Amino acid sequence: MEFMTDAATNFTVLLVEDTLSLARTYKKYLRDQPYDLVHVETGGAALQALERQAPDAVLLDLVLPDMDGLEILRHIAAEGGHTAVVVIAAQRSIATAVDAMRLGAFDFLVKPFSAERLAVTLRNALERQRLTRIVETYKNDFNREEYCGFIGSSLPMQALYR
Repeated sequence: MEFMTDAATNFTVLLVEDTLSLARTYKKYLRDQPYDLVHVETGGAALQALERQAPDAVLLDLVLPDMDGLEILRHIAAEGGHTAVVVIAAQRSIATAVDAMRLGAFDFLVKPFSAERLAVTLRNALERQRLTRIVETYKNDFNREEYCGFIGSSLPMQALYR
């Protein structure tokens, strides 16, 4: 595993890419971004990294030497966590990338892609995850029928309860 850390790190990103030259390129693309980037080369290493600590996002190559990237995506989906997945696909595997979207991937990038495309896609995926967490927090707070003797579930009452 290789680590890239910045003092202003906010997000952990797991890069699953078996081609070292491409992994180096992606790390270079993201070096000025506020990410703690962890790189693994195999599906098995990715699953181990996911078990240790769920990252905020995963950049997932679909073609790995030991397993199909979709297996990793299925594992992430089964865990039900808040990990945003961006699939990296070669031109010939676009149909598989579409399947990945059905399994919950945020987006997919077709190789080759620019540094700006990677940065924007990853930023959007992380922002969507952040907003999803906020919405879930409000949903949990919002569904009160009563509070301290007050009864009512209208929007004004929900605001009063908060």
